[in-house]
Amino acid sequence: MSTAGEDYLFCRQFRELSIRRRSGGLLVIQFQRWQRRTVYELMRALDAANADGDISIVVLSGEFAVGREDDCQQQQQQPLALEQGPGREKRDEAEDRFIQERAADFVMRSLAKKLLGCRKLLVAFVQGPCQGLGVSICCLCDLVYATETGHFLLSLSHLHPCVEAAPSWSLPQIELLLRLGERADARRAWGSGFVASLTADGQEFWTRMDQYSRLPTASLLATKRLLLRPWREPLLAQLRQEGTPMAAQRRRLAASSKL
Repeated sequence: MSTAGEDYLFCRQFRELSIRRRSGGLLVIQFQRWQRRTVYELMRALDAANADGDISIVVLSGEFAVGREDDCQQQQQQPLALEQGPGREKRDEAEDRFIQERAADFVMRSLAKKLLGCRKLLVAFVQGPCQGLGVSICCLCDLVYATETGHFLLSLSHLHPCVEAAPSWSLPQIELLLRLGERADARRAWGSGFVASLTADGQEFWTRMDQYSRLPTASLLATKRLLLRPWREPLLAQLRQEGTPMAAQRRRLAASSKL
């Protein structure tokens, strides 16, 4: 059982995420802004949640709109973008694009494996626009809840250019795009089965989560196993395979043949 002091020190480790515990075994990870550090902190927070026996439910909430058109030039809305360090020789455009794509794909494969491999019930709560990387994250959660004000912008154009290579982690979002089109409000997403439930407001959602967090952990894990879609285990296996040295060598050979 963790103490209040340990919880405080744990939450202080994160700058881009607001993390807090609620009653029972509920851990809340709130997105405030999106930078490269946000993605890495999210992976670290999921690792910490997996290692904590007192936590049974992890809720992702806050800012899910990543890559908005009016913010496309701002670094915080392009968390997978990389910048060339000062003093380095300028790369040509093709080489720079290749490095950007490979680095972004590596980070997203790592994040997708963390989300799919989370041993807690992983819930996303959407109250506003959900776009780009935010949609990708929701697609890899166990459950998605939304209020009536939530809506989903599913176009792949808001994702990083690495999706042009059709990486496996983008497949759930592509499937959702084919079913719902480029935009869907919360009620339509609920009707399609992507959103598990609509809530009137945040208070109703948190009351429900507090109740769920008091259920036996074994029953929550049994629920998680029942919720797993047929594509999740094959996708996780494929992501792990893509991280092997042999797969990396194949990608390098394929890329060199295009240059």
